[in-house]
Amino acid sequence: MCCFAGQAAGLLALPFYLQHGLSQSTLLTGLYMTPWPLTVAAVAPIVGRLANFSSTAWLCAAGATVLATGLFAAAIMPLQGEVWPLALFTALCGLGFGLFNVPNNRNMFLSAPAIRSAAAGGIQGTARLTGQTSGAVIMTLLLALVQLDMAPRIGLAVGAALTLAAGFVSLLRVGPTNAARA
Repeated sequence: MCCFAGQAAGLLALPFYLQHGLSQSTLLTGLYMTPWPLTVAAVAPIVGRLANFSSTAWLCAAGATVLATGLFAAAIMPLQGEVWPLALFTALCGLGFGLFNVPNNRNMFLSAPAIRSAAAGGIQGTARLTGQTSGAVIMTLLLALVQLDMAPRIGLAVGAALTLAAGFVSLLRVGPTNAARA
């Protein structure tokens, strides 16, 4: 849930940051955000294969760290005049989310017995929607309570913290028997 909350906070903060903080048009805002989903789409099949022989806990932790790095860089990087680095940060976010989401889903679905696969899917969907809703609520509160020029950057930083927390939670799956294999 933490990773999905961080992802939602970041995705909701970016358009406000681009349009209100950096004075970008709607078209440019969309173009600067496009590397995120494109990178997820490119990375997911590769990570799916990598998860067959790598520790999914470590993959999730690495993905959450990369996503947090992209969100945090977007939050703190001074972009006066030069906005193109934000496209690199959104690509980094996509790389991180792809690294996290695929092995995380794999763990959720493969840890349940086949007869309980529908329940595992329901739990995964509930966790995803609860996280995304939480991220949206966090961003809504920030936009309501903080000045519009600062709220998106704070939201990006909060998203980074949440995704970093998701990485730490993922590392809890590395136990004594899994540590040697990881």
